[in-house]
Amino acid sequence: MSPLKQIQIADAETADSNWKSLYRIGGVAPLIALAFYLTQMLVTIGEAHPATVEDWFSLFQRSKVLGLLYLNALDVFSIAILGTMFLALYVALKRTNESYMAIAAFFALLGIAVFVSLRADAVSASLSLSGQYAAATTEAHRAQILAAGQAMTAPVRATPQTIGFLFIAVASLIISIVMLRSKVFNTATAYLGILAGIVTFADHMCVVVAPSIAGILMPIDGLLWLIWWILASRGLFRLGKCTSKAAAD
Repeated sequence: MSPLKQIQIADAETADSNWKSLYRIGGVAPLIALAFYLTQMLVTIGEAHPATVEDWFSLFQRSKVLGLLYLNALDVFSIAILGTMFLALYVALKRTNESYMAIAAFFALLGIAVFVSLRADAVSASLSLSGQYAAATTEAHRAQILAAGQAMTAPVRATPQTIGFLFIAVASLIISIVMLRSKVFNTATAYLGILAGIVTFADHMCVVVAPSIAGILMPIDGLLWLIWWILASRGLFRLGKCTSKAAAD
């Protein structure tokens, strides 16, 4: 029996045909998230990033859509839909190590809840402050609004949202370790997730002790996770396909 056939049989044995829709939806989720990230990146290419609170308010007054894209408002939807990917990964890998996968699912859903709720609040607050600044009639009132909007100018600073992403990274790291013992996902996906987890922890430590290094690690961190999401998506699609084939047989 060929190695490919053995893998297909192992996949079919691991998969439960009742979950094939979840595998497919979980596989689509990272691709939708990637599309949102690319949209934000492409739309803002060539535009100077706002450096001050006044610049942010000016950008919102010029174009609310562009301002929201600069605030990465689409991350609310990107991270939210990734919840389906983590649920699919839990189902796919729970037979390999159910305890670790339960812990990973907990951290993933906790991180998603923290990140999405706080990012949505931040986006809503930014819209509100920009409107208040435009309507302010006194310098004292404008000064108060500018002080309230300082968080908009510190994208590398530790925030509750970054804690939410850290929880998601912990979940992904645990999942990647479990993948090493699974026949469903290849070792490249597992090792990439482990590397991305290490970079994420280093990034969060540097935010506190060396912000300049954190600014370098952050895009590397994000790129590694984007690639890991795509590889996980491919594995889930393959699993859904094997599940359908096994059910047909």
